[in-house]
Order: sequence, then structure tokens, then C-alpha cells
Amino acid sequence: MIWLIAKKDFLLNLISVRFIIGFFLCLIIIPFTMIVSVNDFENQMRIYKIDQENADNHFKNISVYSALRPTVVKKPEVLSILSKGISQNMGNKTTVRLQEYPLFLSGHTTTRDNPLLNAFFSLDFSTVIAIVISLLALVFSYDSLTREREDGTMKLVMTNPLSRISFLIGKLSGLLLTLLPILIFCYLLACLIIVINPNISLTAPDWTGIGLLFLTSIVYMLVFVLLGTFISSLTSHSSSSIILCLLCWIGFLFIIPNMSTYLSQSISRTPLYDNVQAVINDYNKKYNEQVWPMLETKVKEFGGKFVNHWNLNTGYDGYVEMSGGKLEVAKGHQAVKQWSEPYRIDMADKIWVIQKDYLDKLIQQQKVQQYLSWLSPSELFGQATDKLCRTDAEAFMQYMETQRRYREIMIRYFVDNKLFSDFRYFTRQPEADFPTEKELEDHDAGRGGRGYPDDWRVSEYPLIN
Repeated sequence: MIWLIAKKDFLLNLISVRFIIGFFLCLIIIPFTMIVSVNDFENQMRIYKIDQENADNHFKNISVYSALRPTVVKKPEVLSILSKGISQNMGNKTTVRLQEYPLFLSGHTTTRDNPLLNAFFSLDFSTVIAIVISLLALVFSYDSLTREREDGTMKLVMTNPLSRISFLIGKLSGLLLTLLPILIFCYLLACLIIVINPNISLTAPDWTGIGLLFLTSIVYMLVFVLLGTFISSLTSHSSSSIILCLLCWIGFLFIIPNMSTYLSQSISRTPLYDNVQAVINDYNKKYNEQVWPMLETKVKEFGGKFVNHWNLNTGYDGYVEMSGGKLEVAKGHQAVKQWSEPYRIDMADKIWVIQKDYLDKLIQQQKVQQYLSWLSPSELFGQATDKLCRTDAEAFMQYMETQRRYREIMIRYFVDNKLFSDFRYFTRQPEADFPTEKELEDHDAGRGGRGYPDDWRVSEYPLIN
């Protein structure tokens, strides 16, 4: 009897106008959404390859160790085609420096070639599924019981030896048999668009993620089917049922997500990053105020009269590269670097305490928003899809933690190889090639001292390996 009820409802829904409209709605929206998402992913991959090539070229052409700033470019997640998550708000690369812990990704975000069009970004596949499938589930289930009452068929059915539970299971089975082909069609169409693209390849874990995403969509669809059936059981007329279903749909998909975001910002406030940046600037100012006076002191300790350079390039993040000049100045830089670089690492540890506190408050606010949004099935579905597609906040936090561990590896490399006290840290010239101040004076006075030839170039020395 259960099968007969399910079959009857399935056949009636199959020839209904709402089934045809729902099917063609998916036929129009899904291809458009997927084509746009695939195009955005290809643009991200193109930018990734360009940034990766630039990072590799920069890495291969580093002349001194103080210029070593490895740039790690994050490869786009292929499943972001289905669910963008927070990936569209994050950058795509990290520059690892001694003086700071990597906090967030920087660089390119998901933008179009024309930034004026970014306000009109299309929805991703999972968002479309969340909107369309929930709406169709309510449209098909809102009158599942009220229609039986209005037509008088429920009394007729109940005259048979059939329990209420069996009758309800039959109605729910008929609804699932109606909606499942539409959901399967959406996923097959999406996968087909991905597979036929020669620039995109899916691995076994990616297919597993898509399979789990499909199962999650079935559960999500069942929730709204049960909701519609429940409302239908409480109302006497289909008109009342459809109004209540639409109010619930609007509340779950639009009101609760926005309210949870607003309430999370009110309940768990986060400080401005400008305050953190002000502390960082104070540390950098203190560092710079000590470096150059110390250089003058060290040069005099080594017998130099004053600090001068033939060629000197510096950066705010500890980069120093000199060429030419005298040995006393070079040794002054060597002595300063032995102090300044461990100092900058220690300074980064102190700054990280403040940054970590700021990051923890951001995460706490995000968690509050996440918990509040659990009142909405659509938000639960969105969080599940983001996690399966590896585009959720937790995935990005884990990625940034690997970058911080990579920084520690780089620091150990510097320390283990004693590079802070190496001339290669700030110059391409070997120590033996630097004349002393007296040799330069003798050379300039024509007394046979050692100087540099007129055609001397720093490019004559090799880059660091």
C-alpha cells in the first residue's frame, strides 16, 4: 500500500506544471551558474600560474640572503567551482618574512577583469541548489496533505487497513521520488560541464567530495520536504499552507543568515586591525632607531672613520645589499646583522601575541555567527558544502598554520647555517674582495693601495644558491 501511495503521488507530480517548471528552471540556471564558475576558476588558475612563475623567478634570482622572501602561491581548489565558500574573499599567496608571522593570504582575490562588475557576481552551484531545491521541496509538499483533505480522498484512503504512519511514509516517498530525479539531473549536468572542460581534472578525493555533497543535498532536500509536509498537516487549506511555507523559506534562506551575522558582530566584537598595525609600527620604529647608530658604532670599532657606501639597497623588512665600499663598513653590517636578525625574530614573536589575540577574536566571532546560523537548514547545508569543498574558514586557517610552520623551517635554516653572520647575507662580494679604508686611501693617493677597477660590476659575482 505504501508503494501504491508513493507511485500515485509520483505520477501525479510528474505530469504537473510545477514539475515541468522546476525541471526547466534547473536546466537554465545550472548550466549558466556552472559555466560562470568554471570560467572564474580558469581565471584563478591562469593567475596562479603567472604568480607561481614570478615567485620561482624571484626565488632563483636572489643575490643575498637578506632578500630571501619566499612567496608561496596557493593553488585554487577545484571544488570551489561548486562552492566558493570564503575563497572569493581571500588572497592567493603568502610572503614569508622573518619579522612577522603570516596572518592572512594576500595578493589576488576572486575578481573579474572589470572590477565594476564585481557587485553582480553570480551564485555558485551549492547556493543555487540550496535555493532551488528547498523551494521545489516546499512547492511540492505544501499541499501533500491539505490536497487530500480538500479532495476528500484522505477519508477514502483511511477506510483501508492502513496506518497513519504508513500513509505518511507513502506520501514522503512519492515526494522524494519526484524531487530526486531533478537533483540527480542538476549534479549530472554540473559534472558534465566540469568533465568536458580540458583544463580541469578531478582526482579521486574530488569525486568523493562530490559524492558526499550529493548525499548532503538529499538530506537537505528531505528536511524541506518534511517541513512542507508538517505545515501541510497543521493547516486546513492549501492557500494557508503555501503562505506559511514561503515565509519559512524566506526566513531560513535570507533572514536568519543576515540576522546571525548582525548578532555575531554585536555579541562578539573584534578590535580594529589598525590598532595591531600601530603596535607593529612602534616595534619597527624602535628597530630602525637602533640599527643605524649601531652600524656607525661597529664601523668605528673595526677601525673605520665613518660610514659610507659605494652602493647600498635597503628595505623596511631587513633587506640590506651593499657592494663596493670598504671592509670596515662590511664588517659593521656583519656585526649588526648578527644582532638585528635574531632581534627581529624575537620582535615577531612579541607581535604575534597581539596578532594571535586579534585572530582568535575573529575566529570567535565567526564561530558565534556559525552557531547562530544553525537555526537555518540552508546555512547548515552551506557550511557542510564549504567544508566538503575545502573552502571553509577552517581550511584556510589550517593552510595559514602551514605557512607559519614553513617560516619556522626557514628560520632554522638561517640559524643552522649561521647565515646571519655570513657576508652573503648582505653582499655578493666575498670578504677578501673588500679593501680596507687605508688601502683605499693609499690607492686614491697613488701610493699603490688596493681599490676597485673602473669596470668593476657586482654582476661579476654569482647569485646565492
